[in-house]
Amino acid sequence: MTHKNVLWIISDEFRADCLSYTGNTIIQTPNLDRLCQEGTVFSNCFAQSAPCAPSRMCMFTGRYMFSHGCVWNKTPLKNAEENIAYYLQNYGYEPALIGYNDYAKDPDILPLNHPHRSSLSYEYALPGFNHLFQHEYDSPEWYAYLKEKGYPDEQCTCEFMCQPDVPLDGPGKHLPEYYPARYKTEHSECRFITETAIDYIDKNKQFPWFLSLNYIKPHSPNLCSDPYHKLYRHAKFPPPIRADLNYYQNDPYFQRLGKDTCNALINPIHLQDFRSAYYGMITELDYNLGLLFDYLTETNLWENTLIIFSSDHGEYLGDHYLTGKCHYFDSAYHVPLIIYDPSEQANITRRQIIDDLVELIDIVPTVCEFLRIPLYPLFQGKSLLPRIYGEVNTVNREAVFSEYYYYYHLRSEEQVKTVPEKCVLCAVRDKRYKYVFFGEEYLPSRLFDISTPYGELNNLLLTTGYDSRAHHYLSMLMRWRIKNADWSMEQWAHAFRSSDE
Repeated sequence: MTHKNVLWIISDEFRADCLSYTGNTIIQTPNLDRLCQEGTVFSNCFAQSAPCAPSRMCMFTGRYMFSHGCVWNKTPLKNAEENIAYYLQNYGYEPALIGYNDYAKDPDILPLNHPHRSSLSYEYALPGFNHLFQHEYDSPEWYAYLKEKGYPDEQCTCEFMCQPDVPLDGPGKHLPEYYPARYKTEHSECRFITETAIDYIDKNKQFPWFLSLNYIKPHSPNLCSDPYHKLYRHAKFPPPIRADLNYYQNDPYFQRLGKDTCNALINPIHLQDFRSAYYGMITELDYNLGLLFDYLTETNLWENTLIIFSSDHGEYLGDHYLTGKCHYFDSAYHVPLIIYDPSEQANITRRQIIDDLVELIDIVPTVCEFLRIPLYPLFQGKSLLPRIYGEVNTVNREAVFSEYYYYYHLRSEEQVKTVPEKCVLCAVRDKRYKYVFFGEEYLPSRLFDISTPYGELNNLLLTTGYDSRAHHYLSMLMRWRIKNADWSMEQWAHAFRSSDE
């Protein structure tokens, strides 16, 4: 090996169960399967938060949500230099970013007359990244690219290109996503991002590089170019995980939320349309990843590049009558994690599916160890490389943790009488049980036996005999909070205290 490179691919809203390599018999993901075959698959990886911004801040800082403080989209991040890109600059890397990482700047560091001191925006890149271009479907660079391909100027807008090509008389009995995108598959935003990544790597391959490559797919709007939009139109999907609607309507947590909560995809035709489009977007993404993987192989960069594929969170796909990624069910937090390490040490777990409990905050410590640089002191995750190298007990987590700030899901009449800071739920999950604790006193905790897919439909604390088990998980949450509080200044002081005294 010569110099070491890192390619970190982040998809948006990609469920863990949407890989054929790990058992999905419907989805077509041959290129991600190839990465699984040459790498290591962590089948029990969980996001630490949702939606996009807080989760991505967890990923890039290697810290839990309550530690970094970004709790919702467009929420500013203080001390943003404490991230993997900024840290790698100390070791000769110039990290690059294609796409987005949903970072909102701290208003205190902006000029006094800057508009984002009094408005919201997360269309920035974390400090430390060379941001090649911003893209969450809408980007001037993509529209310029489309114009070069012959698309009329008036079509090269978000309003036109980010909507399916629905007939003039409407979608009929279907959802709009039943229809194809308005661009050709070879001109999709997915292809544009892929070609940009290949071009960047090709121009920088003589130097060590770190690229954060961010795809919007399969996040909404559900856009598939032809032929992907109809690839799964007649697929026999498994039934969604859901209870009777009364279950959610009578739940004290969901009762306080907006009227659209637990009210999605009731119509079976709409459910099929939504899932079909979602699967189509994944296969379109997979095809483009194949182009990138082929380039890396042809240029021999495959032999010295750490490749990570992950997602910031999942997608409900109609589970619990939900779409998106909010609340506390596993569909929103269980995500794929594939790590390809080219070194011979990784041969021992190549092709393996490992069911250890891991977290997305484990990625940045893994990157550091691969590059043989010290771990940043504020990282709260664990490197997964020892586990990849066959050291079975190195991760060995007892449980994984997640948080969700639900204030913005409350109905407006509930918001005015609620303390926002209390609207946080914390969840701890091992391989058998999941415990959810709410910051608001009058919302009861819940305990689920998650050994079956439908376990989250039965709160065991509504029956007798589980109080001691709930106390056990509450104690785990308390110890987790204490351990991961911001001890940075005490750690600094501790390094000098003995000599000073």
